[in-house]
Amino acid sequence: MKILIVHCHFERGGVTQVVDNHVHCLQASDEIDEVALVSGPRQSGLQETTRSSASIWRIASLEYDSLRDTSLNVDEQAQNDKQAQHTAREIDERCRQAGWTRQETVVHWHNHSLGKNAASPLVIKHLADLGYSCLLQIHDFAEDQRPQNWAYLKQSYGCEQASELDAILYPHGDRLSYATLTTGDAETLVQFGIHRSRVDVLPNSVRLPTDELPEFEVATHKVRRAFNLPADFRWMLYPVRGIRRKNLGEFLLMCQLAGRPTIGAMTLMPDTPMEKKSYERWQAVAERCVENVVFNAAHHEDIQFVDNLSAASVVVSSSVAEGFGMVFLEPWLASRSVVARNLPGVTGDFINHGMRLEHLYNVVQIPGSPSWLTEANRQFQNAKTNAWKDVRRNVESAQSPSASDQSSSGANEWIDFARLTPAMQIEVLERFNTDSEFAKEVRDRNAALCDALVTDARPEIIDYNRNIVAANFGPENQKQQLLNAYRKAISNESIPGTGVQNDQTMLELVENSRPFYPCRVEQLD
Repeated sequence: MKILIVHCHFERGGVTQVVDNHVHCLQASDEIDEVALVSGPRQSGLQETTRSSASIWRIASLEYDSLRDTSLNVDEQAQNDKQAQHTAREIDERCRQAGWTRQETVVHWHNHSLGKNAASPLVIKHLADLGYSCLLQIHDFAEDQRPQNWAYLKQSYGCEQASELDAILYPHGDRLSYATLTTGDAETLVQFGIHRSRVDVLPNSVRLPTDELPEFEVATHKVRRAFNLPADFRWMLYPVRGIRRKNLGEFLLMCQLAGRPTIGAMTLMPDTPMEKKSYERWQAVAERCVENVVFNAAHHEDIQFVDNLSAASVVVSSSVAEGFGMVFLEPWLASRSVVARNLPGVTGDFINHGMRLEHLYNVVQIPGSPSWLTEANRQFQNAKTNAWKDVRRNVESAQSPSASDQSSSGANEWIDFARLTPAMQIEVLERFNTDSEFAKEVRDRNAALCDALVTDARPEIIDYNRNIVAANFGPENQKQQLLNAYRKAISNESIPGTGVQNDQTMLELVENSRPFYPCRVEQLD
């Protein structure tokens, strides 16, 4: 088999890390003759070991539509199919130049339906028609609180109904198979109507960089010197790109809850304009009212990822949505514990494998007066309604919030911090900084979280989880899972084309399986 791995870009981020791991896992396979990676021009995030193990191809038309200069209007490209035909021909030509036949090639396409490149689903259709076997791996759904992405796709294809768009984004066909990162997402595809035998779960493999992790003392010395920190500092690492769904307001509240000598470390700034605005706003908030935080900890020229990780006393996550949740796994391999907001659709798979995730939290209780809590809940409902009101019509669930959206406060005494709009989150952070009685009440209500942030994990728990991660999410497991998916994709023998017919749209299925949080859809001028 020849494996062609496709994504819009290979800049640093979740998908690129997954691709790096896939290439690493496939190196030792006798069944895979060659691997090539193809994307738009941005490819700086690939590891050197990946570059030496796979061919790297560039096709300009695979870039994000928002970053690409074209002679045609983007909408016209998607509607008249010209862009898709051109891209499919170019991919086919590159394969033929490499000596690859269509019958022996599996096209492993990441996030084809997210809406970053509207032509991608049609490119896949053309490739399948040419005889290529296509494995479509979904990390994130446009339907999952990405109204701009979904609206852009709907407009690009000229669809009137959500069901029309579904038929384009999630096609059935003899040479089309799917993969997801979690069993929950796989079940969503099955409920939609993709036959279960055509859906594989490919959890990410977890491995640390090949470089030796530096000793804790060496790493803390480097970090202290790089960021001019006091000698007794304690590094609380949030190793992610700071996009909106990472819920940075709650991370800043974690910093306040932990207090000095703990220093929170946010590693990566976002690339896209909207995400950058949000990130820079949180930086400005931190300058006003959070004294113990460092932004851009991964951008310092003297600091590598392994330095930040080795210096960490604890790794945290306040994210409200993850495709897979690498942050729940990777730190254990470096003997670092994890304190994180619980995401049952993600963490459920890890717990089922036997992990003991003792420091997951479900809510951060913020007390308030009845009138303030009423206003907070009103703004929550407005944010939910407004997020989709201009791009969707006649979807019943948009009018009546699901059970997961109802306030979980006890006797209307508190609200979960993540349910607050960013503006109200900022209000809480500022009050915490100036009102000692309020800060004490917040700490008292969230005592278990406060303790977890400042207490070292028990060595036996670290050893136990490290062994579980290594045994169940290591490269060898990933290799076998990938090979099974590729064999199935390329054989297409005895694989039914469709599953149970469902009258629900993908938009409804995804929405009903995930809670809503305002930080995900915030728009900044």
